[in-house]
Amino acid sequence: MGASPEPLIPLVNTVADWARRYQVTGRADVTRLCHVAAALGYRFWQDPRFRGPVEAAMSPDIPPGRRATAMMGQAKTWLRGLWADDSPRAFSERLAERVRTGHGPQPHCLQDVVPGHWRMFSATDNDRLLAWLARSVPDTSCVTAHQRLALSACALVYGVQWLNDPQYPRLSQAVRLHSDPDTLAQTLVDIHAEASA
Repeated sequence: MGASPEPLIPLVNTVADWARRYQVTGRADVTRLCHVAAALGYRFWQDPRFRGPVEAAMSPDIPPGRRATAMMGQAKTWLRGLWADDSPRAFSERLAERVRTGHGPQPHCLQDVVPGHWRMFSATDNDRLLAWLARSVPDTSCVTAHQRLALSACALVYGVQWLNDPQYPRLSQAVRLHSDPDTLAQTLVDIHAEASA
């Protein structure tokens, strides 16, 4: 997704610091948790969707040496549900289509763009998450409806703190800077096509 190695060092350090609180300190285990962060997003443990899986994997009932493996299992389950019969490339094409037509982050539009999310959560839970996202992302640079749609759709896929995630610098920059819908749509497709290649 356009990230270079150096900006990812803070992500690794943040994951290692968080893991240490759960007595997960081995290099292999921290590496596993970095893979989870790559899959679920920056500071995934603060994402309300993952509160239950994090508590289950990091439970005192699980030995510290097995917690990272348990968290990887939770991440795999999440990814299978999110991407069942789907792909990031198809996601970007659906998102680009709605961006081009000027759609905003209405629930029905997001459901069309990220159908796996609606299969995993109830409509009420999705509405609650969208309301939480709207309050927690006071990003005034995303002023158009289609920028807010892209911001919300990417939050559902890449984690609620994706704008600050060092894994997605080009994607973040594109959503913040491209107020022209055609330019944003094409950039979204291009970034995802490169990442899928």
